Amino acid sequence: MTERELISRWDGFLDKLELRFEEALQLGEQAVLESLEDNDYNYYASARTLQAIKAQFYEDLVQKISTTWQRQVEPLMRAQGHFWAEESYKGHRQAESMNERIGLWQIVTEGRLSQKYYDHIIPMINRDFFCTQCNALLNVKKNFFMAQYVNCSYCGAINTFEPESKYVAIGWNVVNNIAALNALDEYTIMQRTERGAEYNAAARKYYERYFDERIKLLPHTAATRDQDIELELKKQSQ
Repeated sequence: MTERELISRWDGFLDKLELRFEEALQLGEQAVLESLEDNDYNYYASARTLQAIKAQFYEDLVQKISTTWQRQVEPLMRAQGHFWAEESYKGHRQAESMNERIGLWQIVTEGRLSQKYYDHIIPMINRDFFCTQCNALLNVKKNFFMAQYVNCSYCGAINTFEPESKYVAIGWNVVNNIAALNALDEYTIMQRTERGAEYNAAARKYYERYFDERIKLLPHTAATRDQDIELELKKQSQ
């Protein structure tokens, strides 16, 4: 087989793998989102499905580049001359690109999964709750996502409000993932900026946007916004 034929076959393999990869990303997201109905909105079961699909991307597609190169392509190219080194870079570049896109896929898919879960579960709290002593209407915080002690404005009794576990789950990964999705543009800019002053500025913009989006869902976290941003920036610099 000639040098040109070997390069053509290698290019064809990478092109086909790229098409499979793009299709897998779309089907993977669809499978994760559909899993919520299948498991009766068990958020953490769907999160495990996401991680399993992500692992499959690496095993079936990304790793296939290096495996195919080492076992089949490189030996044949080495026998033909020195052009093999340049051809190996094609595989490395494509694998790096896939890894980057898998990272973005995870942010988008987690965000959309979380938004779908949020939209389905949030109506659980959009109803009235009454005092256990006098049956007066209670003023329950509807975006607190944890147990609350609520004073009855009519009789003064202290009521313990215990939300359903599916509702409590919103206050953890769910709101964080939605905020990350809404701050994706700033995150992408940060990731593509070289380390230095510009990167630091991009990182600050990202975390400002991230925590502002999070505050929309968890208003009580506004009190620690500035400290949260500085803490994350400190982690970035380490």
